[in-house]
Amino acid sequence: MPDRLILIIQNFLSNRHFTFRHEHTHLTRRLIRAGLPQGSALSPLLYSAYTNDIPRPTSGVQLALFADDTALFFRSRTRRSIFHHLPKAIDELGQWFRKWQIEVNPDKSAAIQFKYSKNRSKLVVDWITPNLKMLNVRIPWQRSYKYLGVTLDKNLHFREHIARVRKNVLFYTARLGAMLGRKSKLSRRNKRTLYKMCIRTVMTYACPVFTHAAHKALYMVQVIQNKLCRAATDAHWCVRNSILQRDLELPTLSKYNKDASKRFFDIAGSHHNALLRAAVDHQPPPPTHFMRRPRNVLLDLSDALTAAVDSLNDVKDTHD
Repeated sequence: MPDRLILIIQNFLSNRHFTFRHEHTHLTRRLIRAGLPQGSALSPLLYSAYTNDIPRPTSGVQLALFADDTALFFRSRTRRSIFHHLPKAIDELGQWFRKWQIEVNPDKSAAIQFKYSKNRSKLVVDWITPNLKMLNVRIPWQRSYKYLGVTLDKNLHFREHIARVRKNVLFYTARLGAMLGRKSKLSRRNKRTLYKMCIRTVMTYACPVFTHAAHKALYMVQVIQNKLCRAATDAHWCVRNSILQRDLELPTLSKYNKDASKRFFDIAGSHHNALLRAAVDHQPPPPTHFMRRPRNVLLDLSDALTAAVDSLNDVKDTHD
């Protein structure tokens, strides 16, 4: 049976009254009746101190924290094991929330069941899947969820994420069209810098997570870079995209994402975070396995456009 992974995402908001604790001294607990403005430099520090002793699940469920986003996830091959351990971890976390007066925002919470499958099921989960609750609040099952800027779908195809990224890129491209277009008076160097700072960063955010997706889906974003290169250089339609990207000294998105993934896995191997190290230490699937993993991109051959740009760069280096 395929591996199954359940992810619980809790976006929680604390009450206005905070109670700070100190486990090593007998300081009197004080109640702070005033908060800090959003964006304050002290807010992350005080929030980290407030949630420093959040309980780690004792049932084998893993806990991941980032600012006020909390994720519980558990991996198992059997449904019985999942719904035996996961509710216990949810209850432990819920009791801590109740004790320290932290309210869970049900509108920003979700449960997702990840399952590797080629087929798209119309059902979010099976009919016999039980509901999950925290503090008597039902956590809805969802087909996809945006977590830390990445849209995770139940089959981990990342098509929805790539489509959302493409939509955002087109929005920024329309706003910067006057400076990146054919009639712009900016130099090519400035256009290139503007593109790298404002547009490519949107397309490649968290790229080690989704760059192993289907090439057809990723090429939808590469097309945008091709069009921007043509507009920035005011090139004729017959000029090849590989020549334009060579002249602008821009790597293809496939090559850029592959290089970024390699740097990520090199750093993650010696990182103090156990979750990042696990991304490097995983056992690769057999060659006949239909599901790709993030590290597969390191072994992929270059696509046709990337190979053409590399060939032109090699010729240029030879002449130089």
